[in-house]
Amino acid sequence: MSDPQHRPTRRHLLGGGIAALAALPVASALGAPALADPVRPAAASLIDLGPALASVNVRSVAFGQLQDGRSVAYALSNGDPATLSVLDVLTGERIFGTEIPGAELGGFVTPGPDGLIYFTCRSPMKGGLFSLDPVSFEVTLIAEGISGQSVLYDGSFGPDGRLYMGTYPNARVLAYDPATGEIEDYGTQTEDAAYVFGLGVVDDEVWVGTGPVPHLFRIDIATGERTEMQPPAHVMEGTDWFTGIAQRGDLVFVRLSPRGTYDKAVYDQLTETWLEDIVEGTFDAAPTAVSRLNRVYYLQGDVLMAYDLRARRATSVGFEESALREELSGAVGTYGIAASEELPGLPQHTVVGLNTDGVLWTYSVRDGQGSAVIADVLASPAGAHSIGTGPDGAVYMGAYLSSGVIGRIDPDTEEIESLRGPKQADTIVAHGERLVVSSYPGAVAHIGDPSAEWEWPAFEQILELGRGAPNYQDRIFGITSVGDRLAMGSVPDYGQLGGALTLVDPATGEVEFHRDVVPQQSIVTLAHRDGLVYGGTSIHGGLSTSPAQDAAQLFIWDVAAASLLSAEEVVPGAKLIPEIAFGPDGLLWGLAGEGTVFAVDPSTGGVVHRIATGLSFGNSWGLLTSLFARESDGCLYAAGGNALLRIDPAAVTADVVVDGEVRYAALGGNDRIYLAGETNVYRLEE
Repeated sequence: MSDPQHRPTRRHLLGGGIAALAALPVASALGAPALADPVRPAAASLIDLGPALASVNVRSVAFGQLQDGRSVAYALSNGDPATLSVLDVLTGERIFGTEIPGAELGGFVTPGPDGLIYFTCRSPMKGGLFSLDPVSFEVTLIAEGISGQSVLYDGSFGPDGRLYMGTYPNARVLAYDPATGEIEDYGTQTEDAAYVFGLGVVDDEVWVGTGPVPHLFRIDIATGERTEMQPPAHVMEGTDWFTGIAQRGDLVFVRLSPRGTYDKAVYDQLTETWLEDIVEGTFDAAPTAVSRLNRVYYLQGDVLMAYDLRARRATSVGFEESALREELSGAVGTYGIAASEELPGLPQHTVVGLNTDGVLWTYSVRDGQGSAVIADVLASPAGAHSIGTGPDGAVYMGAYLSSGVIGRIDPDTEEIESLRGPKQADTIVAHGERLVVSSYPGAVAHIGDPSAEWEWPAFEQILELGRGAPNYQDRIFGITSVGDRLAMGSVPDYGQLGGALTLVDPATGEVEFHRDVVPQQSIVTLAHRDGLVYGGTSIHGGLSTSPAQDAAQLFIWDVAAASLLSAEEVVPGAKLIPEIAFGPDGLLWGLAGEGTVFAVDPSTGGVVHRIATGLSFGNSWGLLTSLFARESDGCLYAAGGNALLRIDPAAVTADVVVDGEVRYAALGGNDRIYLAGETNVYRLEE
């Protein structure tokens, strides 16, 4: 599934330079002292180690044919910047490729009836609509930020020749007319959902699906009249989103989320009823066009299946037992498939697909034979989404919605190695001699031995809280060791308030789950000492929610008693406490979202220091910060607000060591500090 999460624009979140600072008011109920002008700028040089992660990350695919008869795939790949590639589907050769300046994430790509290829990109640009001339290969930016929208989803052409699109954040429907250049805004479809994520043209109507509050509308193209459908209970059960709509013959396939693994419901237009059988476990790629056998092909997880339109049932094509499936194992997913009926030049009864990592595969549904080649998709650097130090002393980096990669900096050679991993690693920590990696979606955690031959599928999954009932959790951001167990703090699913504290025993699989430890707040950072877990919260929940509380809190949890000891507002008015860590002085240090560094005496729970920095630490969840102690110099280091700070507990000062292009930082096993910037990794030279 092309993930609905909307990544906040970094340029808006990272803040400006270091300002002159006034004393903090002595207004805390905990009586913390105010400190005047404690931040001092310092100079440091950096050694550029190169791109953190350079990869192919195909998230949108469409298929077509050039004027010379070649069948091609049009592939949008996420990166900094995003890229567009035109690939020969028989050989994988790149016929054309270009970077999309100002965009890091691709949206949809679809051929138009006028012969042009239309696609969208975003971040940091807002919802850019582009066209590609497949003859001259000229790329044109048609419009961006239409009606103030940040994202454009699921473009489909109607019988009137117009391109219909869904949007975020105002759940609008837009229609672009290539003949006139005019854009019609059909307005916000519903006030209780931020996304029109699923959209498809069904005969003379546009079907519109919303989330995270699910509505399914039908808009008459001729009149603009809109009616809401009321799918039956077996369709709506476990459904928070309608994320894809595709008409095939007399049937309409509607993708549902988060139930199952993006299941599909099927609507029969002849009888105007929903079929009882739900098509299970489908992926993001839309079903192929109808084949000569009156079937469409689709993906059930990583297995190619067929759906018989006449019999109204799914059937195997033997893919689950094929050598090709084994060859493709471990891939994040396939975001576009097509049947030979759509692509002249392919053998009859053949299906072709393009994976996120650029592997182009074909499979014969007649004889069960398949093959795969690495297509020459134009790659680009990917910025780090997370950073952490493993038990081997290496620094590991996760990427945002990647094709399944993790970067590793060798502490001896400082070479950056690209390894297979989850599509989005949120938190990376050491637990004894093993490495723990949490990933999105569904609040998943894996554990493995990084010293063994690296094989990401071999990492053991020890937790999946799940986006749906009963846990409603989506992202694990705080992880700390508690003896043999792990404590994990999480952010809930879209539309939900209330994160969770979960304790997991990797050896036994035993899980202890506590939601709403701090009511209606997410848990984004954790630390442990002497049987107590300390946690920092965010007032924000999943996307498309409004906070119900006013200030973030620092809480203390008694592990043995499985109970909350306290929860306090340690920085007045702070919306977020993105990081906490114990310092060499025995105090618990932390960052507050509005720019305060603070220290708490764990023996009393009282705030003993506050340092104002003039920075902004993190976003709604706390994804753009780091905090760690360094024994060799007795200091702590904090990454946040586009800067690296050195916090001296003895002097109670915070020096700006690096100002600019700092997203994350980590301390390697070689006692060197590594920083992740927009795309490159740097080592602090001292």
